[in-house]
Amino acid sequence: MEKKIYRFIIIGLYLFSCNISESQNLTPLNSNEIDSKIFIKKDNSESELNKNSDNNSNLSVVTVLAHDGIHSRHSAPQSLFRYARCYFLITGQEMNLSGYPSGVKITSLGYNYKYGTELSTKGFLKVYFENTNDVTNNKSLNWNQTVSTMTQVHADTIAIPLSAGIFDIPLNNYSAFTYTGGGIYVAFEYSNPSGPLAVYSNVAWCNKVLPNPILKSSQSDDSLRVIATGTSNLRPETRFGTELRDIVTVGPVYSKGMMNISPCIDSNQVRFLINHRRNLTDTIYVISKIKNISTGEVNHIFYDTVFSNFETSIELSHKYLITSETGTDSVLISASTFNEDITGNNKAFYILKRTVNSSSPYIPGIAPSGGAGLSVGTGDYVAKFHTECELPVCAVDASFYVETGFGSVQYKIVFFAADGPGGLPGTLIHSSPLRVSPSSQTGIIKRQTYYLSSPLKINPGYYYAGYKQAEAKNLRVSYQIETPIRTGEFYYTSPAGAGNWTEFAGISPYKFDIVPRTYLTLKLRAYLQGFVSGGKLTPDTLKIFLRRQFPPYVRVDSAKAVIDSAGYGIFNFVNADSDSCYYFEVTHRNHLRTFSNNFCHKLNSAPANYDFTNSSSQALGNNMVYVPEINGLGAFAFYGGDVNQDGIIDASDISNVENDAANFVTGYISTDITGDYTVDASDISLVENNAVSLIGVVTP
Repeated sequence: MEKKIYRFIIIGLYLFSCNISESQNLTPLNSNEIDSKIFIKKDNSESELNKNSDNNSNLSVVTVLAHDGIHSRHSAPQSLFRYARCYFLITGQEMNLSGYPSGVKITSLGYNYKYGTELSTKGFLKVYFENTNDVTNNKSLNWNQTVSTMTQVHADTIAIPLSAGIFDIPLNNYSAFTYTGGGIYVAFEYSNPSGPLAVYSNVAWCNKVLPNPILKSSQSDDSLRVIATGTSNLRPETRFGTELRDIVTVGPVYSKGMMNISPCIDSNQVRFLINHRRNLTDTIYVISKIKNISTGEVNHIFYDTVFSNFETSIELSHKYLITSETGTDSVLISASTFNEDITGNNKAFYILKRTVNSSSPYIPGIAPSGGAGLSVGTGDYVAKFHTECELPVCAVDASFYVETGFGSVQYKIVFFAADGPGGLPGTLIHSSPLRVSPSSQTGIIKRQTYYLSSPLKINPGYYYAGYKQAEAKNLRVSYQIETPIRTGEFYYTSPAGAGNWTEFAGISPYKFDIVPRTYLTLKLRAYLQGFVSGGKLTPDTLKIFLRRQFPPYVRVDSAKAVIDSAGYGIFNFVNADSDSCYYFEVTHRNHLRTFSNNFCHKLNSAPANYDFTNSSSQALGNNMVYVPEINGLGAFAFYGGDVNQDGIIDASDISNVENDAANFVTGYISTDITGDYTVDASDISLVENNAVSLIGVVTP
């Protein structure tokens, strides 16, 4: 356990501003892209917390429907059309998860614009609410029928802002409606009958969790249009104000989606935000738990006390050693303070996958938000990684979100040392040969694995891994949305090799799918019948082949190692995975090839272990010999004497040994069955005894 106290911590949440041309922008593409004519402007928006400063009141804002990276122009008031009507449903489950309290007045309605516009238009806005138990949008396509049962909570002129970011609208008739707990319909009507119109529309961040038609809308220059002309599964990020006090919120939680537990015990880190929501002094108590999901055991718990007297986001972090077993952990963060009315958003959690040989910021099992890349020009985009010891990187898993018209883009896998200014990517330490991204006719995930010709040795500390987009065509690397995205970990530069690194946090909240892999390791114990002397083993080299455990039992990888005098050896595999069942096929220069038994054997611990010595049943077909003098207790060993490695010990092997014995041959040779570097009568005796017994390989 660990307890820390923080006084007036100022670890801010930074949202970077940038003024760049579209050719440099890391542009997302996804199957729900709507507005193909977007205009990138300098983002002068403030953070969400600063926009809602609690100077002299208890007013709070809760994001009741968070965005997942999708953006559109029709789901929020925007400046491109004269008239717009839109209505959508937020379900009771979604409202409950947001922590928004029931039995209260909704004092404001807020949006989050992904892109701004060149003209701040003025118009008239009406807003409507309705409580509901619906789980799908059952409203009519007819606007008049839709709003006839709804409560109007706002009617006033508004000026749509130029800049991207949060836009909270105080509702001038909020007292007319009380949210009762369940789901809620939200509707707005915007009109600008005679004022100027923008050329580029505001584009709002949206949510696409629920299926179509969750939202219905119309946009036009026709003031008489009553029928909704479109349906969509894109609902805007939605923010509701309340008169209650929301002093502290938790999240997001930052960590790797997959954490490597091999080949060294890694010091892992979990990071998270505690958001203090007002400019008054508060004491915030924080508990962080790392919990094994399969067993329910809490492996780590940390206690923090934070004092803050102004509105800010406070980043906390803890290092810990993960267990040596694969599995799944949850990070549970909870915070509390005195006199807070809204506590539903005082908890957050994050899923971590403990893997044997892989690390990635991407969370496995969660669908990607889309595919990211540069639509114009070339570039590099990388993620930051860390290792506590020298790390051999043997392979990299790449992932792409592929649709019709995309794919077949040239790229490379790249690694950079963190030796640039301020720890930015610096020295290029590895670049793969030119590769080509996959293509497809549908929006699916396709993965490719790049196997390095020899392991890349990463020194202890930080390093970067990612993609070099080698042509001016969007690579569509799979990404997930992280809002707000962590800082200091995701960067891109354009053109490729330019080195003028820009944080993703300043452009879009994308964490993309890149997975460096190290070895999968097997710690094997085996004895060689002929090499046992004085109760110990003469060390020698074994080679292990991994075979699939289903016909035709294909060999997928191999590794060599020297086993020591106790029979132990460490074997590293590059092409294997931790989820498959394998046969371990063990070979030696003059002992019989021997297979592990037919139970499911996985390389899913650090390292995986297999012991042939403690029972004959450890070998397929019990195909081993008992040697009583080993360690004074006896153990099982591989049969000696298969000199020509044809899978059977017979007359041909005897002949080879006898010929070399007659010629007094010495050295490291296959006819030396006893491992004493001399071919003599002891070698002849051993091979003759096994030949008489018709000893041969037992295969699957």
